[in-house]
Amino acid sequence: MSPELGVALIELEKQLLQIQRLAGVGVMAGNIAHDLNNLLMGISGNLELLRGITEPESASLKYMDNALDASRRAANLSRQLLAFSRKGGSEIKAVDLNRVVAENLELMKGSMRKGVALSARLEPELPALEADPGQMQQLIVNLVTNAAEALGETGAINVATGTGDFPSAEFVWSRVEPKPVPGRFVFIEIADSGCGMDGETSDRMFHPFFSTKAAGRGLGLAAVLGIVKESGGAILVDTAPGEGTTIKVFLPALR
Repeated sequence: MSPELGVALIELEKQLLQIQRLAGVGVMAGNIAHDLNNLLMGISGNLELLRGITEPESASLKYMDNALDASRRAANLSRQLLAFSRKGGSEIKAVDLNRVVAENLELMKGSMRKGVALSARLEPELPALEADPGQMQQLIVNLVTNAAEALGETGAINVATGTGDFPSAEFVWSRVEPKPVPGRFVFIEIADSGCGMDGETSDRMFHPFFSTKAAGRGLGLAAVLGIVKESGGAILVDTAPGEGTTIKVFLPALR
């Protein structure tokens, strides 16, 4: 067997193992989403019943509404798990990225460490996206969570949105294959002042199950990659040890 054929066979074996891992993740995701949906139905149902017997002037209504809103968002994430496992479908419609970013950052501020500063700079009159709202929520939450984990106890996370007409040259270093064609894109950029990454870590950051944090993590950025690939977008990463990380996601604007 020639050395070239040997290398090709090794590469094919790696790809087969990757497909098998992803198939296993799909089965696990579907089972988790099914059980999570059952729990969320019980939580939402009981909250609705409790709300129905609470006095209209009660201050507790606000907290019940917050809990119901959180359960609906959790249901959206559950739907994404079902879509990942091919047991559910995506709900594609026009999405206002600025609105999704603003809503989720507001919710996430309460879970940030006290020493972490979270700020946003949203470009006004951003074109709409043709996307699944739940997937966009998942993308934002995963990217901001990843940035927060890179900071430790203190630091800053800056989130920005924007739009523009971009040529093919803009996407040469995209982590998504195939590279998108030139066109009008909306983008979201998440920059953190954390520890940054060396080349080896950066190359593996979107691989399923790869994580520099606790065991059992690592699917967040893999999910981001899948969402952007399905959307026909691109991902650029700028990072270096000690210099923080900036991830910029491009998504085709609705024409």
